[in-house]
Amino acid sequence: MEFATYADAVAYIHGMPRLRPNNGRVELQQLLAELGHPEKHGQFVHVTGTNGKGSTTCAIAHILHASGLHVGMFTSPFINRFNERIQIDGEPIADETLRVLMGKVATAIAHLQAQTPGLIVKEFEVDTALGLLAFAEADVDVAVVEVGIGGEHDSTNVIMPEVAVITNVALDHVALLGGSLESIAHEKSGIIKSGVPVVTGPLVQSAAAIVRDRAKQTGSKEYVFGRDFAAKGKPNARIFGSSLDYTDADGPINKLEFPLLGDYQVQNAAVAVQAARVFATRTGRELTDTQIRTGLAAATWPARLERIKTDPTIVIDGGHNPDGLGHALKAVKALHYPQVTIIAGILADKALPEMMSQLRATGADVILTTVPDNPRAASEADYRAAGGTWRVMEWHDALIDAIYSNTDGLILIIGSLYLASAVRQELVPQ
Repeated sequence: MEFATYADAVAYIHGMPRLRPNNGRVELQQLLAELGHPEKHGQFVHVTGTNGKGSTTCAIAHILHASGLHVGMFTSPFINRFNERIQIDGEPIADETLRVLMGKVATAIAHLQAQTPGLIVKEFEVDTALGLLAFAEADVDVAVVEVGIGGEHDSTNVIMPEVAVITNVALDHVALLGGSLESIAHEKSGIIKSGVPVVTGPLVQSAAAIVRDRAKQTGSKEYVFGRDFAAKGKPNARIFGSSLDYTDADGPINKLEFPLLGDYQVQNAAVAVQAARVFATRTGRELTDTQIRTGLAAATWPARLERIKTDPTIVIDGGHNPDGLGHALKAVKALHYPQVTIIAGILADKALPEMMSQLRATGADVILTTVPDNPRAASEADYRAAGGTWRVMEWHDALIDAIYSNTDGLILIIGSLYLASAVRQELVPQ
């Protein structure tokens, strides 16, 4: 099968079902076999976590690329264009590359469905297969792969990584992963493979115990933030990000810069540095302090407390659960702007009552909005039922209102990556 245009290829992807009755990976494994097993080509770093996994994936990829490696990166979701999800050496794959590769994937699916009528391949499985095929055909040295949801049952868990990474564990996607930190930690620890070292960010005690048990079962060495490596940082107004001092058993690296803001991003940066160092040691590659410094400084990541305008200051963030929202609000508070206006758009299946309480505790002027073009978006009735008493406006109107009423402060647009994507596509030149 060959697609006439890039748009046709992307439409095919988005036309695939998102769910099927079984939650296994048999269909994906059949597809990968049909494609020549791209999941067995090259080396991998596998990254999961409730929050911070995208930022950490980006930082690891940039550090390894700065060391001279040919690096693939697979993330989700995209903010502006689908190609962002599959990058090589920091650049999204070309439209033409995606068109051609997606033709190969679609041909393989059609062949399998001819052999097994009724076979269903899910959308994210298509994404995963496409990414792995792109990395194999580009002959990358290493691909840094972000988990979609969870870990053990995620489509990306077909790879055998050199390093597994767990950034943090918090409540999110409870319908799929379970309603406790322990159940979510169990799911995320499923990316730890036999003998593969695991690097973890700061985990609550109950989650840390589950990850530790999994590491013991698999014979995996564990590198723990606060025990084996650490970092201290502060906001850096010049780059609208963070400056940090990092240390581990190999010694300190001081005055690193990471163009992402917040204490949690300092932790993510530390996890990324440690993961890159563990990868380099395990694979017999050199990684210098200068390469780490260069890579970390280049690791920009959209919609993570990203300043998209300066007059007035408009910041977008994809924090979409209580943990992510709380970290972002703390980081904004540390900037000491004289006035903060928050435009919040959240999905209805999130922890709305807790997030309304978090917004109320800021004392900021809050405007609620409905996430555009999303059937899961919270409605005004959902907000009211969760205790949200503020005005509800369409985001364009909310932003105009905020600009007129907040002339010298900060406007934060937050609550969903889907909202951040919509805002960014209109306000940031492509």
